[in-house]
Amino acid sequence: MESILYDQLQSEALKQYIKQLAPEKLQQLIKNPDISEADLKLIQKNTGNETIKQLATEKLQHLNSQAIQKSLNSYRRLHDARGWAASIARAQSLNDLKYRYKNATPDEKVKIRDILHNAN
Repeated sequence: MESILYDQLQSEALKQYIKQLAPEKLQQLIKNPDISEADLKLIQKNTGNETIKQLATEKLQHLNSQAIQKSLNSYRRLHDARGWAASIARAQSLNDLKYRYKNATPDEKVKIRDILHNAN
């Protein structure tokens, strides 16, 4: 129970922090290469500044595209590999592609559908 309350408190504190930051500071945070998708989603949901929301959305799309490309490459590289480890890695790639499909670009969606169709 303690962990749930701590997580909620931390989430509320982050929301308040985001609302108090100047747009310039939020832009710097968004441009940071180490920012996580969770942080970007938190910024996106808790700012009233449309420019900041757009920047966060663009960065999320970029990170999503990078992850999709990584999963596509991994799956293709392991497509004909044999063994238990290769099977697990292929399954992880497929799961990641399924998860990221909803935020993919139209071209990425075509590639993902092709992989998913051929995997079955």
